Amino acid sequence: MMEFPDLYKFPKNSPPSPYGKPLLVVRVGRGVLPKGVTLRTIGWLEHQGYPTGEVGKEIVDKLFAALSQGRFNDGSRGVHSCTLCGNSLFKIRWRRRQIEMSGHGHYLLQCGKVVYMAPAMLLHYIVDHHYCPPEEFLDAVVNGRFLTVDDLDVTWNNWGD
Repeated sequence: MMEFPDLYKFPKNSPPSPYGKPLLVVRVGRGVLPKGVTLRTIGWLEHQGYPTGEVGKEIVDKLFAALSQGRFNDGSRGVHSCTLCGNSLFKIRWRRRQIEMSGHGHYLLQCGKVVYMAPAMLLHYIVDHHYCPPEEFLDAVVNGRFLTVDDLDVTWNNWGD
């Protein structure tokens, strides 16, 4: 079970992963966030009682687009089922498009000095369960940018040395 309240603030210099360890980077390095940013959580849902409502189409469009390049792999943590509906493979239909995804990985979204960490299942929660993230995060989706491995400080393994 993995649950964090929305806008939970991690201690300074926490790794950008819900597992408390630096991200595995292409299996040859470990990535951490640059110094000076605050890491906060969004959308780590495990049970009913979360805020619901309409989320703007622009937000869903940007999250949909970020799935292909703005999602971090969780290494060997496996595929996670949705504790709200029990599904582990999701077909998300949006604007005449459909994607298949699994409960695997997470987004890192930076706006100013804050990095928001949200599960890849965030789209499923918003589209299928009507979850409405805090306004602060919705603003970050519009005005921030999704991070990639290039935005992390990576320590590369030197296996050949």
